[in-house]
Amino acid sequence: MVRKCLASILLLFSALNIIVFAQDVDWQPIVNDKVNKIKIVLSLTESQAAAIAPIIKDYLISRQAVLQEAESQGIVDHIALKSTLKGLKDNENQKLAKVLSEDQMKKWINKENLMAALNPDSLESTDDDGPSLSANGANFKF
Repeated sequence: MVRKCLASILLLFSALNIIVFAQDVDWQPIVNDKVNKIKIVLSLTESQAAAIAPIIKDYLISRQAVLQEAESQGIVDHIALKSTLKGLKDNENQKLAKVLSEDQMKKWINKENLMAALNPDSLESTDDDGPSLSANGANFKF
């Protein structure tokens, strides 16, 4: 069990290292791709798409900085990290709410919640990270 957890953690950090921690990230293609996907899902106007692009870019850059800082610390407080990432996401949503309609924002939040539910081990999942007790014993989440 511990081996699986450690292997999962190493795999996660290796993947994040390759994808997220690249020093010279060209953000524009990443932002454009994300905005185009959001544009389709939420039926955005061109002006809305243009207005959310810098919001998305700011979030991605801030997220990368937080993850890089966590990586450099060695031992990571995952609860604090998730809390910080949740704060970044909340800030992004506040900014998006100024551009998107109420219906678009609801759809966006529902999509984000669905993604978090489908990826419960994600750093940005909203699940509680504390240990739990089940019929099979203690379930410590790392």
